[in-house]
Amino acid sequence: MAYEARRGASGKCGGHLVDLAVAGGHEVVAVARPRTRLDPPQNVALLRSDVLDAGSVSDVLSTGADAVASTLGMRYTHPWARRWSPDDFVYRAISNIARAMQEHGIQRLCMISAAGVGNSRPILNRPMRMMLAISNVGVAYSDLDRAEMLLQQTDLDWHAVRPVTLTNKKHRGEARIENSYGPLAMIPRRTVAAFMLAQLEQPRFELRSPVIHR
Repeated sequence: MAYEARRGASGKCGGHLVDLAVAGGHEVVAVARPRTRLDPPQNVALLRSDVLDAGSVSDVLSTGADAVASTLGMRYTHPWARRWSPDDFVYRAISNIARAMQEHGIQRLCMISAAGVGNSRPILNRPMRMMLAISNVGVAYSDLDRAEMLLQQTDLDWHAVRPVTLTNKKHRGEARIENSYGPLAMIPRRTVAAFMLAQLEQPRFELRSPVIHR
């Protein structure tokens, strides 16, 4: 089951994750906002939900799932634009998802976070530190910090995957785990999606919040 904030499960990391899960033989339920235009791939069920509404999230997860993938992220068109999401968007959404998972006996969760969140803050390069100080990126990172801290307080089998700068380049090979974030560090969104799917299929819990590169 995949959640995607910006353009439904057809957008960016969420869309790649849905495609890869279908190709891997999984039964996939894509979840999108009520008014999002979405034409899911063949054999993918589509449910509508508001992740900020706890009852709506519980209703979705009551249908049954082995695992949940969240590609939710704060919504803005560029780092200095007006934010379309509340400052605590991911925290509130993950809170609702985690609560509903526990209510319905679903154990495994993988969410997308970001390199530099939580205990990986020291690895941030200087340009990213500046972005955190003067733009929406800092608000988004604070939101992800709170979401990860929330997961740490649950008994879920969770991962918060922390990619470096995302790109739309072609996916070639597997992501690598590396505790660094240089100014030129980048990773394709499809590579991130492939890593997230692998964590859901065969989780490696020696690292709950891995920083990933390509």
